[in-house]
Amino acid sequence: MLSLAWLGGMLRYRLSQPSFGPGDLAWYNNRGEVVVRGLVNASAHRTERITQVSLEAESISRSDGAKEPTPIKGKLLIWQPRNTWLRYGDLVEVRGELITPMDESSFSYLDYLAKQGIHSLMVFPRVRWIAHQRGNPLVSWLIGLREKANQTIQEIFPMPESALLAGILVGIREEIPQYLYQAYQVTATAHIIVISGFNISILAVLCTRFFRRWLPWGWNALAAIVVILAYTLFVGAQPPVVRAAIMGSLALPAYLIGRRLIGLHTLVVTAATMLLFKPALIGDVSFQLSFLATLGMMVFSDPAQSLLQGLIHQFKPQEQLNSQVGVLAEYLCVTLAAQFATLPVILYRFGYLSLLALPANLLILPLQPPLMLLGGLATLLGMVYLPLGRLLGVLAWLPAASCNRTALLLGNITNTLLNLPRYSFWAAILLLVVLLIPALRFQFSRRVEPA
Repeated sequence: MLSLAWLGGMLRYRLSQPSFGPGDLAWYNNRGEVVVRGLVNASAHRTERITQVSLEAESISRSDGAKEPTPIKGKLLIWQPRNTWLRYGDLVEVRGELITPMDESSFSYLDYLAKQGIHSLMVFPRVRWIAHQRGNPLVSWLIGLREKANQTIQEIFPMPESALLAGILVGIREEIPQYLYQAYQVTATAHIIVISGFNISILAVLCTRFFRRWLPWGWNALAAIVVILAYTLFVGAQPPVVRAAIMGSLALPAYLIGRRLIGLHTLVVTAATMLLFKPALIGDVSFQLSFLATLGMMVFSDPAQSLLQGLIHQFKPQEQLNSQVGVLAEYLCVTLAAQFATLPVILYRFGYLSLLALPANLLILPLQPPLMLLGGLATLLGMVYLPLGRLLGVLAWLPAASCNRTALLLGNITNTLLNLPRYSFWAAILLLVVLLIPALRFQFSRRVEPA
């Protein structure tokens, strides 16, 4: 049965590979200058030098106007000067040459954009505005809410804490200084400033454990799912976050009742369903991290907590253990379990291991719950009444500043990156299986016990 599922998955992936005809935008790549009419279908993304805008194409015509525009389908990414602002819902015409994104051995921009459904690129075209506010009103409202939240964060917090909170709370990393982002990369803590499966999975388990103390059985999982959905909408419901939210929400009931194996089945079925409808997700980093982070907290958090309790039991009596280790065991072990599970993908994708990863995460991860809670509340209050947001922002600034100072302090230590030989995708799978076997045996040995 497993072999049939594997063969079926390979066949589905092969059938999903794009093939273009005259009705597809990518058919006209590298064929000279054209005019494309399209709708801006997402927020513009600014980098240090350019602004990137995604368009949903509606029609295409020759640049000389000799023929009537032809209806077309497909997505187009355009590069514009950094000070150019195109908003979601703008209907525009762009004039330039459609080109196929670069495909190099070190980095395939072609594959990167293809995972987003984009197969054509236009560099610095001439743009003509036609109309505004032609997009989905709900999506437009969500994007506006996200932009307002980012503006509020910038008004409440000083730099670079405002940049850190914008990355954590609303997923906007454009203002993070390069030196600070590099410090988080060197210390293997950059995952905290990217809204991904890791963040959603951490939020799911921490909310469940928090509400378990205050709400009756069942209602705590529902409350956690509501928080996850609200957070997903708040950050703009970007596709990677939506996928992570679905995974985290579906896994919560099984996690709550202590049936990790049921949770694993739910997680696998959810991932398989996503891949059935969109096979290209198998190579998407955010999908891989979403799946592995959720898997890690199902499989690794209990063994990690038992190990930590056993170590501390050598110094403290059993009756003192729960009260003194509860917060540490729950928050720290859950976050480290998620990161441990994503290790094979991180090593496969980036090819290095930070020797500061463990101490940096031990210092920074415990600050994330108060940072997200206080920072989120300060932002929400500030969006309603700015002085109230600034008042609470004083408290939220402390964990944010502590995160930055810790990352910069450890990041300045030299010779802490261990470069590893790049290994294949199958080697990453083998490493993951090796890590999972002892943890799964632990779960099977206590499968009848509640969490």
